[in-house]
Amino acid sequence: MSELRYNPMLRTWTMVGANRQGRPHLPKDWCPFCPGSGKVPDAFDVLKYDNDFPILSLEAGPPELPPSPLYKSAPATGKCEVILYSSIHQARLHELEQAHVEKLVDLWIERTSALSRDPRIRYVFPFENRGEEVGVTMPHPHGQIYAYGFVPAKVEAELASCRAHFDETGHCLVCDMNAEERRFGGRMVMENESFLAYLPFFTDYPYGVMVAPKAHRPSLLNLDGQERRDLAALLKSLTAAFDRMFERPFPYMMVFHHAPVNAPNHADCGPYTHFHIEFYPPLRAKDKIKWYAGSEMGAWAAGNVMRVEDSVLHLRRAVLDEQKAKGGDEAVASELRRVHEDLYGKGERPLVVCSPSRVNLIGEHIDYNGGLVLPAALDRATYLCARKRDDDRIIARNLNFDGAFEMRIGDALVKDAATSWFNYLSGMLDVLKGAGLSMDRGFEAVFYSDVPAGSGVSSSAAVEVGIGKALCALYGLPLDDRRIALLGQKAENEFVGVSCGIMDQFAVALSKQGHALLLNCATQETRDVPLVLHDVALVLINTNKERRLADSKYNERRAECDTALAILRQALPDLRDLCSLDEATFEQHAHLIADPSVCRRARHVVCENARVKEAVKALEAGDLLSLGRWMKASHESLRDLYEVTGEHLDALFDLAKDEPSCLGTRMTGAGFGGCTVSLVQKQGLPNFVARVSKGYEQRTGLTPAFHVCQASPGVRLLVSSVKR
Repeated sequence: MSELRYNPMLRTWTMVGANRQGRPHLPKDWCPFCPGSGKVPDAFDVLKYDNDFPILSLEAGPPELPPSPLYKSAPATGKCEVILYSSIHQARLHELEQAHVEKLVDLWIERTSALSRDPRIRYVFPFENRGEEVGVTMPHPHGQIYAYGFVPAKVEAELASCRAHFDETGHCLVCDMNAEERRFGGRMVMENESFLAYLPFFTDYPYGVMVAPKAHRPSLLNLDGQERRDLAALLKSLTAAFDRMFERPFPYMMVFHHAPVNAPNHADCGPYTHFHIEFYPPLRAKDKIKWYAGSEMGAWAAGNVMRVEDSVLHLRRAVLDEQKAKGGDEAVASELRRVHEDLYGKGERPLVVCSPSRVNLIGEHIDYNGGLVLPAALDRATYLCARKRDDDRIIARNLNFDGAFEMRIGDALVKDAATSWFNYLSGMLDVLKGAGLSMDRGFEAVFYSDVPAGSGVSSSAAVEVGIGKALCALYGLPLDDRRIALLGQKAENEFVGVSCGIMDQFAVALSKQGHALLLNCATQETRDVPLVLHDVALVLINTNKERRLADSKYNERRAECDTALAILRQALPDLRDLCSLDEATFEQHAHLIADPSVCRRARHVVCENARVKEAVKALEAGDLLSLGRWMKASHESLRDLYEVTGEHLDALFDLAKDEPSCLGTRMTGAGFGGCTVSLVQKQGLPNFVARVSKGYEQRTGLTPAFHVCQASPGVRLLVSSVKR
């Protein structure tokens, strides 16, 4: 039995549906919305399905209780429909083809039109609830449409505000909001020819996006053919960005607001009513919920836990992640320039630099010991979009981190203890000025990276070299990429305070597409080594145990190596560095190093250098099995002699090395968390990922992230800066 009961305190109706309380629990492996259930056709793209347990009905009977002088009741007249997005049970909206989503938009419009023709209906409300966090028990992709016999209270309040604004200004409120958000720019998420998506100034959810047509359209029914296509495209892109933001299915409530129908008191609402879609996502972080509780529910006094000017950057980053997945570096450059324009306004076209991360295939912790290393640049990168300003201010934002870097050209460069990425920018400004950089004007920049920070793949070197490349291009400083790399190392050593070698910056600056870079860190000689893997994938696995170089034992290990070198020089005064020793000579003199820990460090360095030579021979001979064996031996040495692996890296190593499809695996980077790199036969990759992931979660309680990578070219200018 369903009915409406009037709430005189809020002057709205409450829908009462006792029939919904008895909805049965569905069998675990059965879905009524899947073909073969007997409930839906055997084949469909999108489908309207009448709700089996509606709270509204076009055949609603009279209320059960008679009205009183105070309380009113009425038949629950209306219609409840389910809109099935796909016949595929696990499909996500953004995974559907563009033409498929256009069919969904057309179905929303078709059903809105059909329901509007019933004179008893006052408001047609398409919506979607997604995710367990908002109470969804049916994962099959679907939304709903409620056709009410009244105009709901929130819609009434919104319409009253729109009417008041129109009476006062002669303008549509949403049209003015669109204009203000485009003018400000800093809350824009995305747009296309017909639609805008932004976080409104006032939204009460950290990621409460609003989608609105650029043209004034009172209702969903007023969209033309191009606008329908553009709405489909934007919803597809936006929901993809939602899922990418936290690398998990993103829960939300999506609701459509537009003009009422068949409502005499709203017959003239067209000039001030503007169709729009509101998203109410409950997440404020990957695993944290923003509850709509006490103040929000009890007083309608909402509290947002984040400034939307900050949370929008998380969404813009997710949009860029999606753009890169679809269109590569060119798509990133185009979107990042739009972000730059939204943050800083129009002007000269900004330049865009791509600065890759790197993986070290073998040769760990020997770059600062004069050794041979074999890194390769990866297709995960840091991107920098920048242009000159008309004043002396320097402003930079980073889509991966909160906060803005601001200074003037003449200000002293001071290390920031709270915000580490500031230090890479300050450090590069410091060393570039020492190398002759003369800045006539300041600059404004925005950074974006799909390199996991603190993962051991040189996000810091990518930032340093990228800044150097960008500022040399902006200000005409004629430094080649090798010189920029050396300045990056200088900035990290002297300003940031990490005693790194030259490997990371050289790999970022000098790598070639499809090649590893054999680098002699003592002489700085390099040789490109073809990285031909055929049916083998290069897989980076992130422990998701973050470590930061300056906080790790990196500097301690370097000091131990310096101690070993000083001791050995007493017997070998011409010894340049530890890697100048062969294994036999080291063993002849190892007894001189009394401290067993220091001796273990030196033994790793000498033996690792020998492993690099053998690994290069194997790679050039196409012997990936031998290469893999040298990689495994490298990890064991880093674990037992250099002691920089730790529980999480060792867990990944143990699990990966026992997989039949894995030819080789090892930690990469400084250690103490971060990533491993593995050579995995492509045919066995799905099973490798599944088993290693499951085992790692059981051992550590963390979920690893897997990235199949390609050998990328080094730092490069994607877009040069020109005046419009």
